Amino acid sequence: MRQELNSGKSIGILGGTFDPIHLGHLHILEALATRFDRIMVIPTGNPYMRTSAPVASGNDRLEMASVALDDLSSDLQEKVMVLDIEVRRDGPSYSVDTLGQLSGFFPRDKFTLILGSDAAASFDSWKRAADIKKSAGILVVSRPGDIRSAFDEIAIDALDISSTQVRAAIAQGKSLDSLLSPSVARYIQERGLYASK
Repeated sequence: MRQELNSGKSIGILGGTFDPIHLGHLHILEALATRFDRIMVIPTGNPYMRTSAPVASGNDRLEMASVALDDLSSDLQEKVMVLDIEVRRDGPSYSVDTLGQLSGFFPRDKFTLILGSDAAASFDSWKRAADIKKSAGILVVSRPGDIRSAFDEIAIDALDISSTQVRAAIAQGKSLDSLLSPSVARYIQERGLYASK
């Protein structure tokens, strides 16, 4: 795979806490599939900008992202890969470090960070934001009513779902059909994740 990826391909990077990964995330992958040769889904290990730690462990969030791919079309499954690069790294997860590692493995490929409007709005406060802009493009997935960012933007018919909303629905025993793909819902149920204590 290393040889295949290291041939000057365009690679989109969709990072996030994915606590849990939901249909909104999968919709982004489907909508952007034709823009990139590959899309890397990278669950954050230790998100330094969040005030609270993720509810699920890094390993569970990584596994949920992996099983979510089972619910994508076969064409998309071949294009999307889940990386454990941040979950396995000690300390806070910084995008600049992740890009540095990826560039070392795939020096000829062109990376693009895929961000939501909220992340784009806080981008200047990211560690070494200027260095990130030098080593990767930035594409913002915008929704109607979002404030325009300074980056390239693409408007997709984004699903209005948040991981917070999903966790609340799980704790309240509500239906998850419109929120989670079947494999992720099954994984959460089997491990009792996010259930009210």
